[in-house]
Amino acid sequence: MKKINIKVTTFLFSLFVLLSACNKDVSLNPINFQSTGNTNEAQLTNQLAGIYSTLEAEQLYGWGMWGYFAAGNDEGFNSGLTGTSTTTQALTESFRSSSDDASYLNLWKALYSGIERANILLSVVNQPVMNEAKRANIKGQALFLRAYYFYLLVNNFGDVPYKTKLTSEMGSSFDLPETPTKDIYDSIIKDMTAADTLVQTISQAQTTMLVTQTAVEGMLARVCLSAAGSPNNGGQPYYQKALNLAEKVIQSNVHSLNSTSHPQYPNTPAYARLFINNMQDNFIDRNLTEGMWDAAFLSNGVGSYAGLGYPANQQLGVLMGITCPSPSSRSTGTYRPYPTLANLYSAGDLRKDWVMSSYTLDSNSNKLPLGYKVTITPGRTVKARDTVYKDGVPVKINYDTTFYGSGATAVANVDINTGAVLSITVTNGGSGYATNPAPSLGTGFPSPGKNYKVGTFTINPTTGAILTIPLISQGTGYVTVYDRPVAKWRREYEMNMTKSTSVTSSNFPIIRYADVLLMAAEADLQVRGGGGNATATGVEYYNQVKRRAYGYDPKSPSPVDVSVVTMDSIMAERSRELCFEGVRRNDLKRWGLSVMINTMTNLKNAIGSYNAISAPTSSILTASLLGVNNFLSNPQKFSLYPIPSSELALEAALSQNPGW
Repeated sequence: MKKINIKVTTFLFSLFVLLSACNKDVSLNPINFQSTGNTNEAQLTNQLAGIYSTLEAEQLYGWGMWGYFAAGNDEGFNSGLTGTSTTTQALTESFRSSSDDASYLNLWKALYSGIERANILLSVVNQPVMNEAKRANIKGQALFLRAYYFYLLVNNFGDVPYKTKLTSEMGSSFDLPETPTKDIYDSIIKDMTAADTLVQTISQAQTTMLVTQTAVEGMLARVCLSAAGSPNNGGQPYYQKALNLAEKVIQSNVHSLNSTSHPQYPNTPAYARLFINNMQDNFIDRNLTEGMWDAAFLSNGVGSYAGLGYPANQQLGVLMGITCPSPSSRSTGTYRPYPTLANLYSAGDLRKDWVMSSYTLDSNSNKLPLGYKVTITPGRTVKARDTVYKDGVPVKINYDTTFYGSGATAVANVDINTGAVLSITVTNGGSGYATNPAPSLGTGFPSPGKNYKVGTFTINPTTGAILTIPLISQGTGYVTVYDRPVAKWRREYEMNMTKSTSVTSSNFPIIRYADVLLMAAEADLQVRGGGGNATATGVEYYNQVKRRAYGYDPKSPSPVDVSVVTMDSIMAERSRELCFEGVRRNDLKRWGLSVMINTMTNLKNAIGSYNAISAPTSSILTASLLGVNNFLSNPQKFSLYPIPSSELALEAALSQNPGW
């Protein structure tokens, strides 16, 4: 039986850590966690802020849950990975890690710290004289957050200690046995169900940055789907609960998919509206229709919130965002999509160009379409000027003399999927060019490319302006999918004018309404459809997501509607809709180890086939395959994280997860 040593220092940390919270919802001032001996309403509110602040940890929604802990899926990868980097994040993301690595320990500590904070609040929540509705709301949020942190623990580490007793009440013994996965899931469901009757509605709270009823119900549906699948394998009873909960959210009519553009950016797709709101902390558009629950990040260490004393660790827009070298809005564009994800999108799906950008930004934040840079070199005459003798043989030295033409510009129109040059468009003909000596064309594509050729330029004989540049061979590899940075969260929409070069204040959508619709479709398929096909009800849930993706009204029949929805349909649509939101790895895991292995094997084969046609740079090639190969070397091991070795050292009876 596994045991854990929960040290006194965990409790002390919970008491004294500096905290931050959501604007207008709790407190913007960093405070000390209050003692349990003298509690009032204000202190309860501040303690609740401390429970929420766990979400801001780097290991959770600052980077880990959507970045290095999300590895092991078929959506995208960190393009900066190498086989030699030894940072704890790189080791985790490339599956070269061990139980000694700090990533696992820091995640473990952050989650148990959040749980301890919740336990402290719940132990004193009934003490103050206060409005009972406020008390219930605070208690419900604390219950839910504790349950959610246990969900992240059991989902990632397997059997773990289920700790609901205060450390200060444990005497001199801090050893707790591990609790079986099924028992933890049942306890999570019990606590979240209780929280559902206590917390406010989102209409009352008017924010996605606090836990509200539909957020509880949507997350409960996710928990039940996890409990239904692998490794818990609870099956039909949990699928039925998931269906009931997802449909409870749907039938409440509180939420709907965004069907129109962001009010300030009419040329963006409706799909993008939620992510623009994330970058703006829902300041302009409160995000209450599709948004359900966000991890809130208000401080980026500069500008309006610099004085908080608790700068955020959020990397959205920085590591995962459109490449931009500007110091004032820097983004490395580190995360890139796999070709398998790019190929999931059909023509007309508006999500694709938002998920993976077709442009980068220059130092002035001007858009640079990928693969469009070409250079026109004027024709020139060369004459022999000097003669030298080498070994008694005369050798002429040629010198450039006159250049013919200037001012012409052109763009190469490139197939963003294959990297083939489709045509060359002259944007400015310039003047003074000649057919003899003729101008030539060069490229400045971000990928090496090969074999594209142009024919003889057509030139106006009077003005010397270049009229056309015929393409005689398209070539391949001038732009690859890998050149398209993952771009759901874009710093060009960030409101804080003083931008940090290393972090942003972007919210992260932990759960949103599109996820609920797809969970409802999946649960319908499993319960009403017997695991084969979804019923008409489930198909409608699925079609609502699909319609919005193509620019149609989600609630009205459209030309893109389907009549049959299978598990394969749902697996693909969840990736198209929810990619890079931290759910894919957990989806693959709950669908079973064989699904996870087949998916990653197919990914490896697809990468090889794609790279043979549109070869990326060597560094991208290495990064794209590193994690895939290492994961497939021992998939059963990497389906769960290791129990941190420091915990094993504290308690000899604590057993390690398989393979570690």
